[in-house]
Amino acid sequence: MDERELKLNSLARYVKSSDLFVLEEHGHCEVPAGCGGVVLRWRNPRAGVPFTMWLETDGPCEMYLDGTTPSSARPLVPFGTHVLAFEIASYHPAYTTLMFAGMYKPDDEIHVQTTAPQGGAETSVLSAADGSWTYSLDEPEDDAWTRPDFDDDGWLPMELRPDRRPAEDPERDAEPYRVRRLKQFGAVGLGVPGRGGRVWIRKVFTISDPHPA
Repeated sequence: MDERELKLNSLARYVKSSDLFVLEEHGHCEVPAGCGGVVLRWRNPRAGVPFTMWLETDGPCEMYLDGTTPSSARPLVPFGTHVLAFEIASYHPAYTTLMFAGMYKPDDEIHVQTTAPQGGAETSVLSAADGSWTYSLDEPEDDAWTRPDFDDDGWLPMELRPDRRPAEDPERDAEPYRVRRLKQFGAVGLGVPGRGGRVWIRKVFTISDPHPA
């Protein structure tokens, strides 16, 4: 019997010998009893990379990737230039407004089993006070601000804000798991000065094509 067949709960059991497609874990669920399921998907590694995203915001947030709401926290993103856009309904100017980490790792053996080349360089997009995360307090005229070709020349850079807004109940103010993970990835808290209220945020990034035309 093939060694893969002996690993009953291993993704490797379903690996084919295709040189064109990658089989990966797209999602999973578990219940306390220990049973659950996994969602697998085939993808073409030449079409882009799976981009895993983590997000923490001070207020309710609408997030866009190239003008559309991502279908999952690990969407397939084509090679090229992209923009992350966030519309946050409220924020406090003294505290963190946003923390974000997005990444792709070619050697992600946890989610991927493949015989095809992964392709693409390792990519990390982390919230940082480096001038590339910009905001506006004025509502954009239309949804053009959520797309890469938008001219955000008048937008301002976000500022470092390491502190989260305190919880209403101090006894329940334990640091959320998501925030701890974001810090482990290297993301920092960013904030916005001003009056509070609604804010629009943009971040442009690039995923390099390993096989340019």
